[in-house]
Amino acid sequence: MKLIRRDELVKRIVERTRLPETTVWRVFDSVFEEIGRALAQGEVVHIIRFGTFDLRHYPKRMGVHPRTLEQIPYPTRIAPSFRSSTALKRAIRRWMEEAGVSPEELEAFHRKRRRRRRAAPSEAS
Repeated sequence: MKLIRRDELVKRIVERTRLPETTVWRVFDSVFEEIGRALAQGEVVHIIRFGTFDLRHYPKRMGVHPRTLEQIPYPTRIAPSFRSSTALKRAIRRWMEEAGVSPEELEAFHRKRRRRRRAAPSEAS
């Protein structure tokens, strides 16, 4: 298991479609920019056989500082969310079987990434 970045995705699309790399970059960036713009305008973006992009609304709330136990107000916020389609979930399961990746290997990969993310802030201190 490895983390695939944006440039790796573009490279794979170029190899698969044989389109010029500059064209693929323009299309790739445009797709995500348009999804972002649609969300900013309050629209829901549904891509059949892939999933749905939406905005989640989190109301303002009071939190507690873990060291001082002081009350901290958290403002209202909006965050993007993605729900994968059933077709995408089935395709992923099929591709995992074809690649010989077990659900346990996938869980171990994510567990390792979560540990690394939790450890990062303390290393900077």
